Amino acid sequence: MDNITKYLSRIVLFFFALFAVSFLLPGNSLALTNDECIECHSDEDLTTEKNGETVSLFMDIEIFKGTIHADNGCVSCHEEADVAGDEHPFPMSPVNCENCHDEIGEIYQNSAHGLSISDHNDKMAPRCKDCHTKHNILPPTNKEASTYPLNIPFTCGRCHREGTEMTKSHDLNQHNIIENYSMSIHGKGLFVDGLIVTAVCTSCHTAHNVQKASNPDSTVNRDNIVDTCNQCHVGIVDQFKLSVHGNPDSTTDKKRPICIDCHNSHTIAQVDRKDFRLIIADQCGNCHAHESETYLETYHGRASMLWGGEKTAKCSDCHGSHNIMPIKSEKSMINAVNIVETCAKCHPNANQSFTTYLTHATHNDREKYPYLFYTFWAMTGLLVGTFAFFGLHTILWVPRALIEKFKEITAKK
Repeated sequence: MDNITKYLSRIVLFFFALFAVSFLLPGNSLALTNDECIECHSDEDLTTEKNGETVSLFMDIEIFKGTIHADNGCVSCHEEADVAGDEHPFPMSPVNCENCHDEIGEIYQNSAHGLSISDHNDKMAPRCKDCHTKHNILPPTNKEASTYPLNIPFTCGRCHREGTEMTKSHDLNQHNIIENYSMSIHGKGLFVDGLIVTAVCTSCHTAHNVQKASNPDSTVNRDNIVDTCNQCHVGIVDQFKLSVHGNPDSTTDKKRPICIDCHNSHTIAQVDRKDFRLIIADQCGNCHAHESETYLETYHGRASMLWGGEKTAKCSDCHGSHNIMPIKSEKSMINAVNIVETCAKCHPNANQSFTTYLTHATHNDREKYPYLFYTFWAMTGLLVGTFAFFGLHTILWVPRALIEKFKEITAKK
């Protein structure tokens, strides 16, 4: 009898526990079902007033069925609707996506966007729904998704396009970001060629961990830019890391250039285009001012300032671009082993004698090029002296010629 009593007690306890747990689980039998929610929210005229604006409460269930949350119940996101009957609090609190996406939520909270909300209560800082939408959340592989690569610039452009309320009210260190990106090699690759593998906003800034460039942890911080570009440009970065610019073992007191020093950030141009080639000497001159000035004194430099000057040899044509090595290195394009081949790219008949041409030689550098210095001033002195002597001779001859002419006229009379 005691065993039967214990057995029945356990059964009663089990069903009691099951009944109690059912109240704690989302979507319990007393909560509103999706069908019950749609009975009201399928009405396209269902609206409410928020901050003086009319907001639609219409929910297109057919669209929702094609989203990544199609198998979720309404109350899994709208927790306050998890009530008995057909009434729920109104207005309800904003959906907390972190209930499911806790790891991403933590990353976002520590991002520049998240901190703008938590620290400054910035009304314009984007929330999850601003980028992913509310009910029409699609996987990023879907062409209709707001996070599909082709659509990313438009999604970010809702705030960062020049002229928006955000760009007018916030002190940004860069402007015309979306416009410049659209005209860059990355933007043209996306919009003109339709290459979804090209870099978009999230490729460089990430999706959820967007940080200011001044933040050491930012993917666009100066110390992290090379690794960020390395996500796509692996071969180029490998070359760069072995070069005099990228190799940490090479000693220099100067600030090392990184990708954005030569290519900028949002205005990256195609390197073989006229507009890029014409500014190469100026870009290199930001660090190598003397070399840039002496280059402009040479035949190459002079020719580069003429019509069609983009075709003449620029710094990168001789020294390389990402693979610049010390002249003593046998991998250097201007090393004695390789210099003939380097010159032959433009001068097919180049030989070892041809390469003795002094590329950066200038008459202003007496210590490095004394022969040119003294030759220049000797020839300049000879030229000035010759014109001065004969100019003086001509000036003195004028009154003599007038006197002789006067004598000739007088004699005829």
